[in-house]
Amino acid sequence: MKKQFFLLLACANVSAQSPKILRDRIDQYMRAQVTTHQFSGTVLVTQKGKVIYDNAFGLANREWKVPNTPDTKFPVCSLAKQFTAAAILQLQEQGKLKTSDVLAKYFPDYPKGDQVTLRMLLNHTSGIRECSLDARWFATDPNLPIAQLKDTILKTFKLKPYDFEPGTFWKYSNSGYLLLGFVIEQVSGEKYADYIRKNLLEKAGMTQSGSLVHDAIVPQLADGYSLLTGKWTKGETRSVEIGFSAGNLYSTTHDLDRWRDALMSGKIIGPVSLQEMDTPNHEDRGAGYGIFVDRFFGKRALHHGGAMSGVNTFMIDYPDDGLRIIILTNRDTNLDFVHKGLAGIVFGYDVLPTHVRKRQPVDSSLLANYTGTFQTDNIPFPINLVQNNDKLYWRIHRDIELVPESNQSFYIDEPDVEFQVEFELTNDKQIKTAYVIEGGVKMIMKKT
Repeated sequence: MKKQFFLLLACANVSAQSPKILRDRIDQYMRAQVTTHQFSGTVLVTQKGKVIYDNAFGLANREWKVPNTPDTKFPVCSLAKQFTAAAILQLQEQGKLKTSDVLAKYFPDYPKGDQVTLRMLLNHTSGIRECSLDARWFATDPNLPIAQLKDTILKTFKLKPYDFEPGTFWKYSNSGYLLLGFVIEQVSGEKYADYIRKNLLEKAGMTQSGSLVHDAIVPQLADGYSLLTGKWTKGETRSVEIGFSAGNLYSTTHDLDRWRDALMSGKIIGPVSLQEMDTPNHEDRGAGYGIFVDRFFGKRALHHGGAMSGVNTFMIDYPDDGLRIIILTNRDTNLDFVHKGLAGIVFGYDVLPTHVRKRQPVDSSLLANYTGTFQTDNIPFPINLVQNNDKLYWRIHRDIELVPESNQSFYIDEPDVEFQVEFELTNDKQIKTAYVIEGGVKMIMKKT
């Protein structure tokens, strides 16, 4: 009965938010992101087809002080992978290929090509070496004849050793999606950009989207910037063609909203193909095709992000709740925490706007009490807290210092990271309740 009461209370909190209150809470949250982290870009939040929040911040061009607007276009980077995946599934529906086809069918001389399937390329389980690890990929001349351009791109990974045997592990791979683009061209008989435009963008009504070309002028396309050094600098200029089928589209938040509507409603691929696309390579979370399947706030989530120098993007759907969040930015930043903060607001959580934090003295005798392994719903892996001398660390792929803001509150002091842990203590200084705060969303974490 008690559990039911709190569930009803949580539902009441969500339903009690009027559209204006919800919009104001999101706006307060985003303006704090601008003040604290210099957020620059566009944000669109919709639920069940209705716009909850639609706004733009910062400058599309800093030299001329041109502001971003909701219609500003951005390179979407790896968000483009779901377009490539949808194209492959379209061609499968037409009987022109199968996701179970081996790579050798399309590239007869590809090493281990008889062991790699298109499905492995789609869900990053092929083991093929990542192309971006080779400096030649970034230096590729976009003016090369198309056959030579493809050959040059292939050389950055084709003859490299596999990271693991095909199908035995998972590792994110742009190389796999470049190969899928070449397969689309072989099977369709069209250039990748033409196929995507005619069969995906036009079907979805995406009139403000297209493929990037290095010397083309795209009206209202934002310039990319970095703030990682503490001052604004231009994003590193690279040939946009190298992204190809792994990430060479531009779009707007509204066009991406149209894309997700079209994809999920059956305008692009049928329900069987959509289910294949959204099926993770693990039981309930992992990589689908051009999408990641996850659980946040105890809810199923479909998401993907993208990044290149001066640009970061993120798009997430909570299909069972009809919630969609799309964030496009023209600066190097971290959107992992922002999207959780926005979703937390919509789902009725108390979400704290960000603020500037400062290191404070800490009673080091308390730190031993905070060590151990903790678990929380929004993070799919354990939070392992360790003490080294008089400092507290989160041990993940490296030891990340948790800087004291008080004796009971600690934060990660890295650019654009919104991650804190807090502890309520008993009278004898033992942990009563432990919390993790991501993007301002405060959730209980339990010691395991």
